[in-house]
Amino acid sequence: MNLFDIVPSNYFSIFAGKNREIYIESLALLYSLLQNDEAVIKKSDFLNALKEKEKNLALFSLDDEELSEDEKNNLTMDSASSKASFVIRRLEETGWIDISMDIDNYEEVIVLPAYTISLIKTFSDIVSDEEAPYLSLVHSTYSELKLEDEDMDELLYPTLLRCYENTKKLKVELITLVHSIRIFQNKLTKLFDTNDVLHSYFDVYKKKISDRYYHPLKTFDSVAKFKRPIIRILNKWLNDKEIRDRLIVQASISAKNNNKKEIENDIITKINYISDTYESLNTLISSIDRENNQYTKSSTQKILYLNNTDRTIKGHLDNIFKHYASNVNDNRALAEILSKMQESSSFYEQGFIDSESITLPVLKKYRESGVPMEIVNFENDDFLMDNFLEETKNIYTDERVYSFMERSFDNNNKIESKDLRIKNYDSLICLILATVKGEDEASFYTIEELLPKQIENNEFIIPNFAYIKKDNKEEK
Repeated sequence: MNLFDIVPSNYFSIFAGKNREIYIESLALLYSLLQNDEAVIKKSDFLNALKEKEKNLALFSLDDEELSEDEKNNLTMDSASSKASFVIRRLEETGWIDISMDIDNYEEVIVLPAYTISLIKTFSDIVSDEEAPYLSLVHSTYSELKLEDEDMDELLYPTLLRCYENTKKLKVELITLVHSIRIFQNKLTKLFDTNDVLHSYFDVYKKKISDRYYHPLKTFDSVAKFKRPIIRILNKWLNDKEIRDRLIVQASISAKNNNKKEIENDIITKINYISDTYESLNTLISSIDRENNQYTKSSTQKILYLNNTDRTIKGHLDNIFKHYASNVNDNRALAEILSKMQESSSFYEQGFIDSESITLPVLKKYRESGVPMEIVNFENDDFLMDNFLEETKNIYTDERVYSFMERSFDNNNKIESKDLRIKNYDSLICLILATVKGEDEASFYTIEELLPKQIENNEFIIPNFAYIKKDNKEEK
């Protein structure tokens, strides 16, 4: 079905003009009224709530509204009340709200279509600073299947439906995670300061992506851990005729459909979808691991690149091109850079004098023209970075990182971030990689987060972790 078969054709027109901020604030206000358990929203209450936003309404203008000149001339917008009334009118005309009459007291009330509620909830989630809790979709699927398999009741088919929906949602979440990591990878090319790179990785990526989604996926909600038990239970249900018949009976009651063959095919399709999805998720998770490792490596190498100051001509050119790349969308800044480059560059014709130059006849000699140097196209701001990464890609190997941690542990079984000797950026990069590799199976240690979350170590602000040798942790 087409979207505009459901919503009006001018539904999104309120976001096309200068008043879009006022309309989005109005919709947010409606959503807050819904969250306050107001099943019935009086038009008068909504009008009063809008009038309290006088600062926003002061910016309201009729210039971008779809009105004739006569309508614009006849409308008066000299008060917050008149502007708020017009906002409500536009929301009704574009289909965001409906206004009906309460038959008990003949008072106008606002009714929200289902699609409006869905959209304003989405808008609220986008702008909200609250961290959404992690949904343990894998563990939840396993727990429900295991519980129902051990004690089958009338909820057998609803359990299968929930697991089917959770599996579809899990696949979308994993694909979203891949794209989220790639977004950070792309943003990395636009960062030109060490602190910005560190902030992007530790304060944003690690908290909002790695800790919230990637870490659970590799630990307590691991697909590898629960995949086989889930598939084993589903295969049992698929091959056991008694269980399959019970599913068909419950599904026919739920769907009010007496076509048992059609219902049985639907059940088999859902079971096979769940099993096939879990069988194929390894490829998707490997892609997530690869993107996570690539972003971590790129961040590390970007820090190394930004802090290796080169005072040679090549180093100065690197700085020029780095500054050029950071202002590539600012024509005025680019003009200033190019102007200064032109002013600082002078070209001269060179000649030379030898023993024959002082005798008659005077013979002038000129240096022969050679093949001109190739002009490298620096329009691609990744050119210098690619060169640098090619030169340094093998510097920080796993052996070097683990060797750094072995020296840090010395004879201790546990160390903390404050005990580490971070002497330079080289040590800092080894620490970053060592922290990331703490989750790998090949690592000889694990990490635990401490409070406060950040500490200062030799002028570097680093995460506060405890590093514990695995053998020692198992003994405890």
